[in-house]
Amino acid sequence: MKKFGILLLAFTFIFTLHACGDDEDNGNGRTPTRNIVLTYADWGDQELNQMLIDAFMEENPNITVELRTDITGAGAAFTESLLNAQAAGVLPDVFAIDNVPTGYSNGMLLDISEYWDSDPDVEFIYPNIRDTAVYGDGRYAIPSFQFIRGIYMNLTLFDQYNIPIPDKDWTYDEFVQLSIDIRQAGINDSVFGIDPWFGALDFEAMWPTQDYEDVGYNTWDGEQFNFNTPMWIEAFEARLDLMAQDVVGSYTEEELADLGVAWPWFEGLIGMNIDGSWNLWMVDDMFDEYGIEVGFWPYPGGDAGQFPPTILDFNVVSSQTEHPEAAYELAKWMTFGKEGWLTRLDLMEQRGDLYLDRFPIADYPEVWAKAEDYIDYIEGVRESVELFDYSKPDVDKWLLGYKAFWEWVESDDNDYWTRINEGLITPQEFAPEWEEQINKMVNEALQD
Repeated sequence: MKKFGILLLAFTFIFTLHACGDDEDNGNGRTPTRNIVLTYADWGDQELNQMLIDAFMEENPNITVELRTDITGAGAAFTESLLNAQAAGVLPDVFAIDNVPTGYSNGMLLDISEYWDSDPDVEFIYPNIRDTAVYGDGRYAIPSFQFIRGIYMNLTLFDQYNIPIPDKDWTYDEFVQLSIDIRQAGINDSVFGIDPWFGALDFEAMWPTQDYEDVGYNTWDGEQFNFNTPMWIEAFEARLDLMAQDVVGSYTEEELADLGVAWPWFEGLIGMNIDGSWNLWMVDDMFDEYGIEVGFWPYPGGDAGQFPPTILDFNVVSSQTEHPEAAYELAKWMTFGKEGWLTRLDLMEQRGDLYLDRFPIADYPEVWAKAEDYIDYIEGVRESVELFDYSKPDVDKWLLGYKAFWEWVESDDNDYWTRINEGLITPQEFAPEWEEQINKMVNEALQD
């Protein structure tokens, strides 16, 4: 009897090992480890995240995914929370990150080249996005979404001042003239032409991309930045000139108090707002609260045509994960995977969502067909989406050395912005200094 009990225990142990092994096919051609537990974190819509995770687990019954809500904050604050989790040895297996170089330099990112290179679906990713977050021979992040940078148009204000609304295939020269027209028409009403991008007009980052087909974001050409060029200098001068004309929204606290407004754009005192698609919620809210009709026009083009500026987000696989292949599949599901996107759109329909504020980085016909109604909900969005083959994504979140350069520009030792705003230094003077410094910092970081 004792001998039989030992045999039974041994049989049970062997069976358990088989059940937890990695030699069983789950029906989709892969042979994942059984009974895996993964964790996931990002700063987005947690209700939708949980619904997507539940659907992923239905498709992959051998994997349990836990949504981590202890990684708090958004953007840079979220990255800081990740650094704390890394120090404690409890990084999520898959997570969003605001700055890939920060994660890379701190060793929190896994090189996923092995899985990416063998995944046929990556060929559906737009080519101008596919090669981001590659350092040397390694891939350390997956582009998750592309957000559109465009121009929110206060159509009610255009109508009020009898200013013709531009076509969607407009130019930045038209944009500048319209901003001046709006300011002149509305000056007695304290109306301005432009609400700028995060407080600044970054024409130098955008206009060269519209005038030259082979010029990337902020003149990045894949190897270096080209600030000391007429295209960059002239765009920077246009930025300074338009601000000097008092066209860009600028209110003192006293003026806002006298006007009785907290957010001049939202409450209808500015004609055009340079912003991202993540703020498409404003379109309904401005109409519901103030009766203001708003559209989201494509970013204006230039001599070479119209190339939508897009802003990328990224997901990564943790260097601490014990299940890298399964973690990659989860990351794909939550980012560019076709099945994940079709599921996302189904869940959005169930919730009654009306529009997309972020867009696929992969060109799946089935996904775009299913997204038709969401794209047409807000005027102007479709025109940007139809240009995605020509979009030019930013480098802000993935290019090594880029963030460090702007910290150098803003440092107390340099104090460039004060000198620029006070007219103490011109673009012709600082363009060569900036070009030399940014290329030095980026190239050194990439070599390291």
